[in-house]
Amino acid sequence: MAIDTSGSVSNTELQEFMGEIHHIYKAGVDVTIMQCDTSIRSIEAYKGKNEINVVGRGGTEFDPVLDYYNANQKKYTSLVYFTDGECYTSVVPKGNVLWVLSERSSMNESLPGRVIKLEL
Repeated sequence: MAIDTSGSVSNTELQEFMGEIHHIYKAGVDVTIMQCDTSIRSIEAYKGKNEINVVGRGGTEFDPVLDYYNANQKKYTSLVYFTDGECYTSVVPKGNVLWVLSERSSMNESLPGRVIKLEL
């Protein structure tokens, strides 16, 4: 799982993302959380806490996460990227990517992979 920790993502959106990640974890999925704004700031195994120490809060770049995912295909089965969608990328992912946009975001159809929007 990747979380967009850029300054455009509100604390409310981060809580929304963590709630979704927690439900995925409770379903029995091994979850690694990668935090990224303009660069990858943290990669940690998720152990079930509904809060994380957020790092970043700068600009937004999707490329670092997608490049890392492409370079580590044997380690991960898929990438779920939680974001407000306020960025673009030219990196083509080599595996399955699901973009989960926050409730307040506008749909960004240019993202490579499947794109869904949370509606609470």
